[in-house]
Amino acid sequence: MGLWVAFGFGALVGAFIGVLIARLRTAPAAPATAAVAPPGAQRFAPPEVQHVVLDEGSANVLNALNNRLAAIGALADLLHGSPLDPERARALMMLHGEVRRAAEITQHFLELAQHPIGAAEPSDCSIVLNGVLAEREGTLKELGVKLVRSIPHDLPMVACPMAQLTEMLMKLLDFALRRLRDSQPPRELRIAVSESGPSLTISLWDSGTPLSVEAEQRLVTPFRFTQSAGGGEIEFALARALAQSSGGTLRLRPRPGGGAEVVVTLPKSVLAPLARATATAPSLPKLRILVVDDDAVNRQAMRLLLEREGHEVVAVENGLEAIERLGPASDRFDAVVTDLQMPRLGGRALYEQLREQRPQLAERFVFVTGDRARDETRRFLDECGQPSVMKPYDFSDLIGALGKVAGKK
Repeated sequence: MGLWVAFGFGALVGAFIGVLIARLRTAPAAPATAAVAPPGAQRFAPPEVQHVVLDEGSANVLNALNNRLAAIGALADLLHGSPLDPERARALMMLHGEVRRAAEITQHFLELAQHPIGAAEPSDCSIVLNGVLAEREGTLKELGVKLVRSIPHDLPMVACPMAQLTEMLMKLLDFALRRLRDSQPPRELRIAVSESGPSLTISLWDSGTPLSVEAEQRLVTPFRFTQSAGGGEIEFALARALAQSSGGTLRLRPRPGGGAEVVVTLPKSVLAPLARATATAPSLPKLRILVVDDDAVNRQAMRLLLEREGHEVVAVENGLEAIERLGPASDRFDAVVTDLQMPRLGGRALYEQLREQRPQLAERFVFVTGDRARDETRRFLDECGQPSVMKPYDFSDLIGALGKVAGKK
């Protein structure tokens, strides 16, 4: 049952993301006339931040998807701690994990659309590389190879499927072992992995015999020669093709003092799980909270979650109802948690109206929205200075945002 829940949910999210990417790629580009600045001005101008702009329909689809994920995640949070049989408990845990995974994908969606190379299945390079070395441990001992490795355990994921990454690294390791077998002791192999901007760099150096010019040419262009010289040309070419298919590079770097170094560069994954803070959510005193959201499921789930934490909650479905509930007194609520996109009176209009009339109350706003695709939304959230939580949200993030405004009177 648990697997069917997770697989079914994953298929639904995949279909939504596919629709979004298709709409993004088929959206007509707006004509633009670029003004050419003088060379001096271009040299010192700060780099412009590039954003992918979705058409209105795609932005609405992404917003709707985030709302549904927020509702499912909140309901799953509510079920945690309830008495369930083991099978249903496992299914609930899997469902909650899939919601968080889908949330990470939607958070990366615009970056994914701008950099599709990073959208390949993510892999942990350190795990794969150490696994490949374990597979060849017998050969390393047989040849008496001194292995020096520098492989950090906290590396970011790379955008390369695990099977493909394993095959590529195995071919490169076999290439190095072939060279070491043909050389005299002492034999040494050094492997290092490091971050380099948006990429990960993997270096394999062996102490084999220096490469001749002809050997280098065979490795770089193996199919120009009618016969192989037995130096691993085909394996090297296949490994390079695997790296290039993931948007990476593979190059040979001969060392003047002997040996050869193969350097692989692979893009970091934009689909890798986000690093989440391990700090626990702040402990809040009992608060009076006004929740404003036109989505009935999200509104009800948030109310129940906050009430379970001991807070007093009033939930309404639009800004006009919120104004009625707020009343003339500014201290009736300690915090206002509001969505942005709502009929009748949205969260932004509600905030701007109160900022003019009751600025102290406006300072207690927390925005919760799934509308991350519009430039105007990003600008507003940046300029207003109030805490914001993106749907689908982690409940601890919401509690943290409330902690930032709860003490403002």
